[in-house]
Amino acid sequence: METINVGKNIKSIRKMKGLTLQELAEKSGVSATAISAIERNVSSPTVTTLTAIGQAIGESLSFLLGESEIAYILTRSEHRVRLASEIRNADFLSLASGIPGQRFKPMLSVLKPGTTSGEDYFSSRGDEFFLVLKGTLDVDLNGETIRIEEGDSLYFRGNTPYRWRNAADLETHFLIVTAA
Repeated sequence: METINVGKNIKSIRKMKGLTLQELAEKSGVSATAISAIERNVSSPTVTTLTAIGQAIGESLSFLLGESEIAYILTRSEHRVRLASEIRNADFLSLASGIPGQRFKPMLSVLKPGTTSGEDYFSSRGDEFFLVLKGTLDVDLNGETIRIEEGDSLYFRGNTPYRWRNAADLETHFLIVTAA
């Protein structure tokens, strides 16, 4: 049976990213002493600890465990998965899914004229990026309305309250990329 050297993987990635033990400890919520022991293979981490360290260094659990990862996902337009949504007159289509530890989630949104995300603001934990492919979108970011038109893009930080509405008389298509 092949031995998995998780500690060596963590140390290698940490050094490659220029992080000290203390910096990784602060980012992960795992003590520097515990991380050092894991890196030296003196201690075996729990799944929770390994997940916290992986998120802090931007790597999936499977990568840290040395498992082979999916290199890419190709989604043909006719095979896009429609995502569940309570928003009427709006379709949200996944553009890429199925990669363990996916770092961002791209989707295509198609909005009928006048469609809104609703009266309530919402936010996600990860940063967001919108690119209008067709039409016009009014995005209300914490009370400030920003109009983005075909070809325009908007990037905003996670936890920023927002809502949107299709400001065009035709369908609006826009790309949404959310950090996982």
